[in-house]
Amino acid sequence: MKIQVHKKSTVPIYLQVSTQIAGSIQSGLLMPNEKLPSLRILADELSISVLTVRKAYKWLETNGYVTVEQGKGVFIRKKVNKTLQVDSSSNWQQTLGINIVRSQYLINREQLKYDFSKAVVYPRLLPNKFLADEMQKLLREDASILTTYGPVQGDFELRTEIVNHLFEFQKIRCSANHLIITSGVQQGIDLVAQALLKPGDSIIVESPCYGGALDIFINKGIHIIPVEMDEEGIRSDLVEDLCIKFMPKLIYVNPAFQNPTGISMSNDRRKELIELAQRFNFFILEDDSFSDIYFERSIQYFPLKYYDQSDHVIYIKGFSKTLAPGIRIAALLANGPVLEWLLAIKASMDVGSPLLTQKAILPFLRTDRMRSHVEKLRIALQIRRDTSVNILSSLSDQLDCRIPDGGFNLWLTFHESNLDIFELLRKATKENISFLPGVACYNNKTDVASLRISYSLVSENDLSDGLEKLCTIIRTR
Repeated sequence: MKIQVHKKSTVPIYLQVSTQIAGSIQSGLLMPNEKLPSLRILADELSISVLTVRKAYKWLETNGYVTVEQGKGVFIRKKVNKTLQVDSSSNWQQTLGINIVRSQYLINREQLKYDFSKAVVYPRLLPNKFLADEMQKLLREDASILTTYGPVQGDFELRTEIVNHLFEFQKIRCSANHLIITSGVQQGIDLVAQALLKPGDSIIVESPCYGGALDIFINKGIHIIPVEMDEEGIRSDLVEDLCIKFMPKLIYVNPAFQNPTGISMSNDRRKELIELAQRFNFFILEDDSFSDIYFERSIQYFPLKYYDQSDHVIYIKGFSKTLAPGIRIAALLANGPVLEWLLAIKASMDVGSPLLTQKAILPFLRTDRMRSHVEKLRIALQIRRDTSVNILSSLSDQLDCRIPDGGFNLWLTFHESNLDIFELLRKATKENISFLPGVACYNNKTDVASLRISYSLVSENDLSDGLEKLCTIIRTR
């Protein structure tokens, strides 16, 4: 069990310990009925007092994570989700522990028929044949592409085309020399975390937040400060007060159809964040995975990078979700010395992203195919959103459903705050249904009973059938 204690942090040590253990329990890294270390052993391991450990365990007991059995010890209270079954011949590995605190991956590992847990596009809506044909053509013309390392920064032709794409669709002016091709947005976030953050550093995130980003920050021992959102996005008035108190190094935001809530940050709020970054000298990590998938565009939103005049914004544009998840391509835009820091980290991470997939999407970006494809994709996903909202409206007496203007997700919040979402997930799994529990999108315990439905991955028929079944489960729980 990995626990990091930062004694210079403003967060009480007992709370650092308890929230890290809670995260491991929520993501299934600690198994039900597993015994936690004794007070003395954990205190010695972390070089803290027994009293502090006792206080941490008391917090865990009070919040329902563990049970204390007199004379026996402290045990994980209940099964929160499915965990990996360990073969008896591998039991010795359990004694070594794991160097990770939480992982969203463990919540939904099974591939179910009605999969509402993943923000991924239904395969038949993607240009699979075109991309496959392009790869075959590339291999016929030059098979050595498979034996060639691509540049660490990424293929120059692709970076040049992405420069044109960013200007046409996002109104961002940039140079190919300031772009890094990454293996998806997730790698881009990881690169930034490795380059800029060390254990104990403070960062600010939206609350709720994209769970994959939280996994990265938590597992690196970063002090995460969640800030609530309203209809205009992250509350900048709260951010200012936190900057004075904690002096964060970075703010991570997902301003366009935010994952998981679907909220789009207003232009005024975007400008306010830029101003705060200039005043307090922190980076803004802008995750742009969904801005192309808008359904109504009555208001023009510009990326935060559009307003950035002093190199405070690191912008990541994802292409995997709209083209092909298996290709894993994103572009990271950074200016100033941080660009070289990021390149140095990437060189040690993968020595460069695969060249074949980078070359394969070039024809798609160079022609009108991309525009036509994205327009069709918007229509298909809007139909799925409307179908989902219509079916879920029958539960309006039990939950609130936020209706997004784009993206892949619906955020559902139950009126009953003490509802057991994981028990609901277990019942849904028996009916071949999965969804993402809202707890995966918070870095600590929340009193909000919520879940995320992704309407993008399944067929239209399965979407309707699966949601009808889920509604029945919720009504009869």
